[in-house]
Amino acid sequence: MAANVFVSYDHDDQKQVGGFKLLKNNPKHPLDFHDHSLKEPVTGGSGKPIKYPPSDPRSKPVRDEIMKKFEKCSKLVVLIGDDTYKSDWVEWEINTFIRMKERLSGEKTWKRISCLTGAGEKRAPRKGVVYSNRFDRQAPSVVYL
Repeated sequence: MAANVFVSYDHDDQKQVGGFKLLKNNPKHPLDFHDHSLKEPVTGGSGKPIKYPPSDPRSKPVRDEIMKKFEKCSKLVVLIGDDTYKSDWVEWEINTFIRMKERLSGEKTWKRISCLTGAGEKRAPRKGVVYSNRFDRQAPSVVYL
């Protein structure tokens, strides 16, 4: 059965995102999911994309839209590239998703996070399971499911 996921990533990693989403169309790959990520940037009154960090009050429309998407998702997939650890938005998405799901389930939904190595990533670890409840700014290049 397909999982409902939100894909979080640093926007400098568009190529990696496209490759991940193509996995869904590969009949030989077991990954099956419905992507509920933002398809288009959230725009302000002027029609331009809102590009403020999540800590800026002017980014509220973006945060609200992402939280609506989170409500439809059971999993958060974080694609980590070389500079993802610098992204305030990825950190905010991870922390917000965990808080939202903890409130719903009453459990620590972060207690088991699977890792897959990203092809060609310089700092990718071996396949395994990571146990963590925080976003590690020194994280290796992996896909968290």
